Amino acid sequence: MSCTWPIDRSCLPEAATPEERVKQRHAEDLAVSVLWALSGRQFGQCPVIARPCPQTCSTSSGTYGAGWFPVFADGQWRNLTCGCPGSCTASGPKVVHLPGPVGEVLTVTVAGVILDEAAWHLEGDRLYRVDGADWPRQDMNSPSGSDGTWTVTYTRGIPVPDGVGTLVGILTKEFLDACGGGKCRLPRRVQSVSRQGVSYQMVDPTDIYRSGKTGLAEIDIWLAAVNPIALQQRPVVR
Repeated sequence: MSCTWPIDRSCLPEAATPEERVKQRHAEDLAVSVLWALSGRQFGQCPVIARPCPQTCSTSSGTYGAGWFPVFADGQWRNLTCGCPGSCTASGPKVVHLPGPVGEVLTVTVAGVILDEAAWHLEGDRLYRVDGADWPRQDMNSPSGSDGTWTVTYTRGIPVPDGVGTLVGILTKEFLDACGGGKCRLPRRVQSVSRQGVSYQMVDPTDIYRSGKTGLAEIDIWLAAVNPIALQQRPVVR
C-alpha cells in the first residue's frame, strides 16, 4: 500500500469548486499509486497493529553459565549477559521485536487501556519496557482488548524520500491536464508526425510503459535512481 506519500500542490491550479476538488483528489491518488508502483512498491509507511508475544527467560539463576561473558570494567572483572541466558540477542520479557521497518509507535494498549509513553522505548524494530515491569503474556485465543491481550499500533515501511512530493505534484498536474483537455506531457500513441515538411519521430509510449517509466524526464530520473531495473516490488527472502 502507498499510504503516506507527500504531495506538493504549489504547481497545481486552485480548485475553486467541490467538483474540481474531487477531480484533483482523484488525480493525486492516481499519481501516488503510479509512482508507488513504478518505484517498486517500496516506499510508504502504513499504520499496522501487532500483537507481540514476549519471550520468557529460563528460570535458572546464577552468576556463571551459558550466555554470560567476562567484561573488565572499572578495574575489575564482571560477568554480564545480554538478552535471555544462552543467547546474546535482544530477547526476554522486557523486549519484543516488531515486524519492520518500524517508523514510529503510535499507541501501546494493554487489556484495552493505553499504556503511558514513558513506560516503553523504541529502538529500531525493538520495543523495550522501561518502567520496571515486564511485557505481559499474550492470549492469542482472545480478541484484542480483552484481559490477557495487548497490542502495539505503529507505522511500518520505508519513508518516502525527501522531495518526492514535488514529483507527485508534477504527475498530478499532467493527469489534470489530460482530463481537462489541456496540454499534457504524458506520451500518446504517436510514433511519427510531419509538420510543415519536417518529420518528427516519437517514441511509442508502450515502450516507455513497458520499461517502468512515465515519459516525464524529472520523474523518470528519480525512478531510474531508486528502481533501475524496474522491479515490481521489493525482493523478499523466505
